[in-house]
Order: sequence, then structure tokens, then C-alpha cells
Amino acid sequence: MPKKEKVVEKETTKIVTVNGEEIDVSSLESDSILYLNHVFDLDKQLTDLDFKAQQLRTAKAAFLSMFGKSRKKE
Repeated sequence: MPKKEKVVEKETTKIVTVNGEEIDVSSLESDSILYLNHVFDLDKQLTDLDFKAQQLRTAKAAFLSMFGKSRKKE
């Protein structure tokens, strides 16, 4: 699983940790902030997809089990 980036708010300063480096967001150019927002959004999407994949694997196993039980009735 990819390493998640972290945001820490200190008073009015936002500090983010990216690849182990603490960065003051206010020191970034607008394009860097945009890229950082994409990274955070992608982390969230990956987490959501991992959760959904777990649900799908569990549902598949349940349907395979029900399929197997239904065949034993025949």
C-alpha cells in the first residue's frame, strides 16, 4: 500500500509531509499546491478502492459458497 502523505496544521500554518519532508504549504506556488491536492485525492481514491475491492472479494466468496451449496442439492 502506498505511503500516505500527512497534513499537520500548526496555528495558521499548514505543514504537509511528503516523502518524509515537511513542507510549509504557504511557501508553495499554485501549481505545486494543485499537484499536492491531486496526490491527496489519489491517496483517498486508492483507500476507497482498496475498501471496495475487499467488499467485492468477500461478496464473490459468498456467492461461490452459495453456488457450491446449490449444486449439492442437485
